[in-house]
Order: sequence, then structure tokens, then C-alpha cells
Amino acid sequence: MTSSGFTPVGEQVGQFYDQLMGAFDASLYGPNIHVGFWSSQEDATGLEDAANRLTDMMIERLQVGPGDRVLDIGCGLGGPAIRLAQATGAEVVGISVSRKQVEKANGLAEAAGMSGKVSFQHGDAMNLPFDDASFSAVWMLESVMQMPDRTAALTEAARVLRPNGRLALTDNYERETISAERRVVIEGILKRYLTQSPASFEAYPTMLREAGLRCAEIIDVSENTTRQSVKRLGEALAKNMEQLAAKVDPEVFAKLKPAEGENLEMPEVGYLIVTARRPAAV
Repeated sequence: MTSSGFTPVGEQVGQFYDQLMGAFDASLYGPNIHVGFWSSQEDATGLEDAANRLTDMMIERLQVGPGDRVLDIGCGLGGPAIRLAQATGAEVVGISVSRKQVEKANGLAEAAGMSGKVSFQHGDAMNLPFDDASFSAVWMLESVMQMPDRTAALTEAARVLRPNGRLALTDNYERETISAERRVVIEGILKRYLTQSPASFEAYPTMLREAGLRCAEIIDVSENTTRQSVKRLGEALAKNMEQLAAKVDPEVFAKLKPAEGENLEMPEVGYLIVTARRPAAV
């Protein structure tokens, strides 16, 4: 079981990312904000290429192509959506609660020559500004954990999915039993980044079913993603701390910068890739 923990609010999350845009201009992940995927501890792939590798794994799960329309809920800087459109020929619409992310993402799409296929707009995942059954597929790449209610967010995603449409997402989950002492530490770290408590692996199929979806696959990729990302990102941040500090609001930077000796590793928290579909209409 997970604790109630921190509940993110859309407007608050949007302001958080607006304030961090300077850091993303110097992003270590390129046009991405999500973790990467490494094949092993010996895999020397850089942060940006590893993030693209995870994006490609998500693209495979959507099974879309030309003529399909995909919704990216929590689009970040737009890199994954652009990569999806380039790889598949599908039309992609991205939404974010951060207006600055939307501006940045539309600029990246134009620079990539993809503005005819990819567009981004301000929107709230809890109240999507789209008609029922208007998308062939939906993905939520490392965004559902920053929404106030996972089941409600999944229900909205299911609403805009066409029958037989696929949903792919990534999420944190409670991989090991968390002691009361460690829970205080972990919840403190997650709250700092406006992130919910980890989900329950066992509860995910039920959560999907309550949202009107059918679970197709749930896999734990913790060893290839978060475990590697925390270590490698920490090393990269140590080398680029001055550059990042110069681009971020000092108050925000001070809040997010790890204290001296602070360990941000959370081995009890794992990382899932979840695939589901909306059942065909009866």
C-alpha cells in the first residue's frame, strides 16, 4: 500500500516548469525531460540518447502510423512527440500545463519542419479540451505521477481514445516495502518535484479497468531506467552545476539542488511501462 502523500495541482505544476525553463535550455537530456534506458550498467550511452531509446520503446507500444492521431498528455519540451511523428507519420497533439513548455515545443516542431504534423497547446490532463473518441492513441510519458488523481487522469485519457485505441505510459511505483522512516524521506523528495506517492504494481490493472481500459502489459524497467538515471544525471549535474545555476531562478535552484551529502537515490521506488487499450464498442 502507498500513503496519500503529496497531491500535485495542475496550476502549481505548470508554474514549476515555467520557472525551470532556463534549466531546460541547458538540458542534459536534449529535448526530453524523462529518464533514459540503458541495457546494462556497462552501457555507456549518453543521457540524451538513452532518453530517446525510452521514447522509441514507447513508440513501439502505440502501434500507430500515417492517418492516426496521437495525444501526448504532459508533452514537456516536445521532443518525444516530434520523434513519434517522424518515426510513424502519425499526427501528434501535445498538451502541457506549462505555457512556456508549449511555446518551446512549438518552436522545436517548427525548427524540425514538423509543425504540419505536430502541435502543442496549453491544457489540463484532468479536463482534456478534446471530443470523445478523437484520438487513435494516447501516451503519458512520465507525467501521470504529477497529476492529482491517477484514476481520474486515466479516465480522461480513455474518454478521448477511440475504441481499440492504445494507451502507453510510464509511472513510479512502490517496488519494495517502505519503512515509516524512509517514507518521510522519499515523500519529501517527491514533494520537492511536485510528484505523487508511488503507485502500486498490483493495483494498476484495477485502476486501468476503473478508467475504462484493459491492461495489455505492465513491466518493471527500474534497473534500466531510474537506477541508471539517478547515478548518471548526478555525475552530469556535478559537472554542469554552475551553468544550470546561472539559468534558473535562484530561489527555485536552491530548493531543488540536493543538500551537501544528500542522497536522492530511492531504491524502494521503481519505474513501470504500462500499456492498455480501450475496448471496442459493443
